[in-house]
Amino acid sequence: MRYVVIYDVSDDSLRNQVAETLKDYGLQRIQYSGFMGDLRRDQLNSLLVDLKNLIQDLEENVQLFPMCDSCLKGKKMVGKPKKYEYKESKEKIAYF
Repeated sequence: MRYVVIYDVSDDSLRNQVAETLKDYGLQRIQYSGFMGDLRRDQLNSLLVDLKNLIQDLEENVQLFPMCDSCLKGKKMVGKPKKYEYKESKEKIAYF
């Protein structure tokens, strides 16, 4: 199943950990705080455990929405999407 994942995480370090975790599961960045990709049920369950371990009881959140193929076909976009290539530095990851 395809999922759209969005998150609202204010702590820079934790936000980077969430993004890296999502990338580790093969999800692709579609917005600065949004990813999309296919996850099998076992991957979804594992990802949820990993995210719960990161977020714990903090006032931060990650939301996962299933997206069927027919829903995705109805996608509308205004403007040009950014390309999210990144370079790692010693201090943080910079997105361009």
